Amino acid sequence: MNIKISSQQETTIDYPGKMAIIVFTPGCNFRCKFCHNPELVLEEAGEIDLNILLKNIENRKNAGWYQGVCISGGEPTIHPGLFDFCKKLKEMDLSIKLDTNGGYPEVIRKLLENDLVDHIAMDIKSSKEKYSEISGVDVDINSIEKSIKLSREFPFYEFRTTVLPSFTISDFEEIGKWITDNGENKVKLFSVQQFSPKNTLDPEYMKLIPKTKEEINEIAEVMKKYADNVRVLA
Repeated sequence: MNIKISSQQETTIDYPGKMAIIVFTPGCNFRCKFCHNPELVLEEAGEIDLNILLKNIENRKNAGWYQGVCISGGEPTIHPGLFDFCKKLKEMDLSIKLDTNGGYPEVIRKLLENDLVDHIAMDIKSSKEKYSEISGVDVDINSIEKSIKLSREFPFYEFRTTVLPSFTISDFEEIGKWITDNGENKVKLFSVQQFSPKNTLDPEYMKLIPKTKEEINEIAEVMKKYADNVRVLA
């Protein structure tokens, strides 16, 4: 199975409404300077034995501990073995949540068409105009737009943006308009995630001061125009 897992942990918050295990894949096609998992992005983390991991997941699911698995990273969709991994989890009757940056819409489409993912959470890095700057690579915006549309077809989906100190209300207005066809088609859930100046890919970002709680709440209020539900993640 051509997929690597670097770490795992139990979680009650990463998969809404479910007791789950979250697994992290190494490697990423983006280089977001604010990323708080640089060891995964740079593939400096270790690797877990996949057979042992799957057996442990199965045992704990059968014991009633796990209802779902959250696959995060890094960027899981860069791994060719993602499909087989999801199939194995589905054979255990587990729900699957995928965290993705949306850079590979063809992978997302295949997961959707084969009913391999129940909940998708797609990061919206910034407004369209700033996407490549914030992502640290030359991003194909057409691919991101395809992934936004595909994500909305999953049984459960959410979009989320990390609030960098430089972001403005106008940036979030642009994000909201972008993902909703100018506000005409609200999304189900949008998560406003606070920036954490710890263990960032670019050490300079550890010197930045996050926005205040009041500023974050103001952004969340703005996003209520574009989403049925808005939540703030610390």
